[in-house]
Amino acid sequence: MKLMLNLKLELKRNLLIAAVAIALAAVLAVVFTSYSSDDEGDDISDDIVQGIAPSPGNSELVVGPNRFAFGLADENNEPIHEAPGVSVTLRFYIGDELKLKEEAGFTWAIPDVTGFFVVNADFDSPGQWRAEADVVRDGDTEMVAFTFPVLERGSAPSVGNPAPPSLNRTLASEPNIARISTDEDPDRSYYELTVAEALENDRALVVIFATPAFCATRFCGPIVDTIKEVSPAYADRVDFIHIEPFELDDEGKLLTEDLPSGGQNRIPTVPVLEWGLQTEPWVFIVDGDGIIASRFEGAASADEIRRAIDDVLG
Repeated sequence: MKLMLNLKLELKRNLLIAAVAIALAAVLAVVFTSYSSDDEGDDISDDIVQGIAPSPGNSELVVGPNRFAFGLADENNEPIHEAPGVSVTLRFYIGDELKLKEEAGFTWAIPDVTGFFVVNADFDSPGQWRAEADVVRDGDTEMVAFTFPVLERGSAPSVGNPAPPSLNRTLASEPNIARISTDEDPDRSYYELTVAEALENDRALVVIFATPAFCATRFCGPIVDTIKEVSPAYADRVDFIHIEPFELDDEGKLLTEDLPSGGQNRIPTVPVLEWGLQTEPWVFIVDGDGIIASRFEGAASADEIRRAIDDVLG
């Protein structure tokens, strides 16, 4: 039985490695056009200019509730941030049908360096969707249009799904905290429970998948710091668990495996495989019934996390 489980996890891990490359290729294949409010004519295909460029903040979007995140860069490739005189309104279409119009909020991914505009969107069908963003800066409006896929079902657990009851390492099973956390100043309470144990508590739960020391996006450290800022106010009502997405050695260094091509690959931890995560960081808010109520990929603000927790606490 143990051999069979190991073989299944090995197969799932290899499939995950391949899926990461596919997902990243799909994310980066965003098609966009940009034109200003001064352009004339109704056919935007003739009005493409070197203006604002979007960058996606999601590795997957699915039918149902989503936190749609995207970055914006100006004509000089400088990031556009929340600032006086700046606003972004988003319209979502499938075909020619307008499905949703919403003003975007903003959250810092790395404080005072880079961040994402965010809209909570409920997509009602799979397929190729189109977004149009009206970007207002100091009274001038420029529109950016881009397309993106919405999946019937994603790899990561969606809102409304049960949280997988993972048996992540804890300080009880692994006293060497270097093997279970790369946080420079870890909150030891985040390593006391497995997800399976927390789900038995009938309490709200926050699960953070992040590797502050080895994050590919540089967002892991900031999101762990954000959770540590938020968690003290909820410690008596909510369990918090931090899980490293990659295997670590006794000194907290990444364990790797040789690839047939001659390179090396980071080894995902079992909970990452069980949760089907293709990127990091992720934060999941789970209600007292063990159902995922909110999920955040990449950056999230303290206010967003607080609102999500407050929603499940009622």
